[in-house]
Amino acid sequence: MTDYTGNRPGGNYVPVIIHDGIAYISGQLPRKGETLLYSGKVGDEVDLLSAQEAAAFCADLCIAAVSEMIGGEENILQVLKVVGYIASSPGFTQQSQVMNGASDRLVARLGERGMHSRTSVGVAELPRGAPIELEMVVAVRK
Repeated sequence: MTDYTGNRPGGNYVPVIIHDGIAYISGQLPRKGETLLYSGKVGDEVDLLSAQEAAAFCADLCIAAVSEMIGGEENILQVLKVVGYIASSPGFTQQSQVMNGASDRLVARLGERGMHSRTSVGVAELPRGAPIELEMVVAVRK
């Protein structure tokens, strides 16, 4: 299990907001504390396999962040939506394949509760030079 301790926000926002049983998880970068584990653009400095690993790690961070607030991942009822932003080199068009790393991890960890809708977006740059940022919306037990 990924520990969320030390991955506090770098600005004036919170990692998770819960409203009416829905948790909105702020974008997570592939980092431990202040250390970015992957950096660069996908399709250039970061290959597809490494980008998928980074996406899976971000999914773990999202689960860890919400689990910390709700008393454990057993209180996650359903992952509803996953949005991935992929820092893409020019001509890179495999954003959805990058996101398969996150989707596969969620289903592996949560089974049917990990099935979700998803959006994959290629972007020019991400904070700290990260190759991926992942945000989620999750239904949780009240």
